[in-house]
Amino acid sequence: MFIPWSRQRQARCLQASGTGACRRWLRTAPAPLLAALPALDRVLYLPLATCGPELSALPRGLLVETPALAPLLRVRWLMAVSLIAVDGPREWVDGLDRTGHPCVRLHLLPDTDYLGWDRLLASGEPAPAMPDTPHLPALDACPLRFRRRRLAGLDVLLGEAAGALSPLGRQLAG
Repeated sequence: MFIPWSRQRQARCLQASGTGACRRWLRTAPAPLLAALPALDRVLYLPLATCGPELSALPRGLLVETPALAPLLRVRWLMAVSLIAVDGPREWVDGLDRTGHPCVRLHLLPDTDYLGWDRLLASGEPAPAMPDTPHLPALDACPLRFRRRRLAGLDVLLGEAAGALSPLGRQLAG
């Protein structure tokens, strides 16, 4: 049975009405992650400064269009975070590699497809909390739309500029 993330957050995060962040851990792999990204429509994409081991072997059958998307190929865990801030709710997902080092962050925007966001979170396998992860600075942040296409038998993930965001989306992305 599919339970929307918002209901799961309410059920699992008693401090949702306070200032504390609610974290949920999910196991994933690059293939289902890359398959779920196009359904999000517009998100704020932040590749994080690398500090974990380099990608030794590409996942079979997957490619990314640009080096900025390469950290997505390292993701094996998702940490879904939600909190209620002074200026409203915030949700994001940190993608972590095998060793628990953050690779990417995806921020939910008002322009994001919320059903796609829920499907992304439902695609992961619930897992126990991991130890604290190091905080890494973002290398760059940009609103993106993800697209997939087939090329010579490979799934290729493309990142396109999201174009015009809503006024609230622009404010949050800023």
